[in-house]
Amino acid sequence: MSVEPIVITGTGILASNGLGREAYWNSLVQGRSGIRKIQRFDPSDLPCQIAGELWDFNPEDFMRKHDVRRWHRHVHQAVAAAKLAVEDAQFESAKYDPDRVAVAFGTSAGSPDEYYFTHREAFETRGWKHIDRMASSATSAHAATANVSAELKLRGPAATYSSGCAVGLDLINWAATQLRRGLADAALVGATEAPLTLLTLAATCSMGILSSRNDEPEKAMRPFDRTGDGIVLSEGAGAVIVERLGHAKARGARILAEVVGYGTSTEGQNPLLIDKEGAALTRAMTSALKEGGLSPQDIDGAVCHGVGIKMYDRSEVRAYKQVLGQQAYRIPISAPKSMTGQPYSVGGIWSVGASLLTMERGIIPPTINLEEPDPECDLDFVPLRARYNDIRTSLVTALSFGGNHSAMVLRKMN
Repeated sequence: MSVEPIVITGTGILASNGLGREAYWNSLVQGRSGIRKIQRFDPSDLPCQIAGELWDFNPEDFMRKHDVRRWHRHVHQAVAAAKLAVEDAQFESAKYDPDRVAVAFGTSAGSPDEYYFTHREAFETRGWKHIDRMASSATSAHAATANVSAELKLRGPAATYSSGCAVGLDLINWAATQLRRGLADAALVGATEAPLTLLTLAATCSMGILSSRNDEPEKAMRPFDRTGDGIVLSEGAGAVIVERLGHAKARGARILAEVVGYGTSTEGQNPLLIDKEGAALTRAMTSALKEGGLSPQDIDGAVCHGVGIKMYDRSEVRAYKQVLGQQAYRIPISAPKSMTGQPYSVGGIWSVGASLLTMERGIIPPTINLEEPDPECDLDFVPLRARYNDIRTSLVTALSFGGNHSAMVLRKMN
């Protein structure tokens, strides 16, 4: 297996507070939230009426009208994010072999509500023969991977992951494995979520984890804050281009960072619970540092999961302290979900995007709404305002409902 460095050369972001990496970054450093009152449907009967919608997203900017009609929203978003990543990396078809480019996307559920509501009337009024023959595949989890590879004509190894909020980190590691084994020269990986339907929102309300701060949407996501009352759902997608260093250099690519370490672990208990001491994330973070041959002192910044559910936030803080020791108190840690909301599987890719831009530009995005810190969350989460700081080695963490937690270390290359 090759030991050649694995690098990231491009990112594509579709978030409620920014479409494209520059818009996303500008919102992050300005502390601008993308959470507002839901416009797509009437949420007035629900306790949570706010979300992070893709307010300015038009699928027809990225896909043919025919494909927009046929495929569902999570696919629209995946294709758009993939094309943005390809553009950002200047990943021109003349400079790679499409048979040697791997493709993988992740999602928690695809678009099951769209599947039901879109085709229910045809089935009930005209019978099963009148359901679109592409209906089932159009809403499946694998539809994102399949359509990205078809749209961009990439024919290397392919996969679809559904490991919760850890998907982004897990798929970057999957890509690195394909490259190290010699199965591909480059990979396009990402995640997409389209959970903003009335049924999904109602079901999530029943879990008791959503914020009811409907009168102040932009202040609803409050990770590590004593007054936080839950999460806010968001939709979106993200993608990155991952390459062998030699392949990237040969085509003259801009190298954003090296992937130097990865670890993952699971809770092994009730999927909705999390160990209060952060045992699973501790194992994942320890593995990531070990793979990279790093000590805690080598980490000089982090982008955390920071979801705004107290038991998750406190567990994550304890894991940071256990793995990094006193270094956990010294480094700046950013929580971008305070501005984007909770996009499930997409969160890891968005965090990687934030980490890459932080290392490139020397600015650490703030954790907004952190006005009354939880006494048990006493690390430096860069409250309220961005900060200038040179970060060369960044830790990214992701915690999942369902117990799967992952960590990754990225390093700025000279």
